[in-house]
Amino acid sequence: MNASMNKQDGRQIHITKKCPECLGRVPLDMKICEFCKTKLGDVDKGGLATRPVNWKSYIVFFLTLAGLGLYIWWAFLKDTS
Repeated sequence: MNASMNKQDGRQIHITKKCPECLGRVPLDMKICEFCKTKLGDVDKGGLATRPVNWKSYIVFFLTLAGLGLYIWWAFLKDTS
């Protein structure tokens, strides 16, 4: 049995989670790894912490992509006659 889990009623219950970046073990309630300062999410069934989704980056990316598309349309595809 792994040191990071207990068995209860035939299920595996984790008592720690592993950071996906440095593979350091941290308590389940920690949101930031104490070793590499990576943001951590919930633990998956393998004991590895998930990475939370950075929604701000996605929003900035799609707004920039829309701005680029608008610029290309304005600069090259707009009818000038």
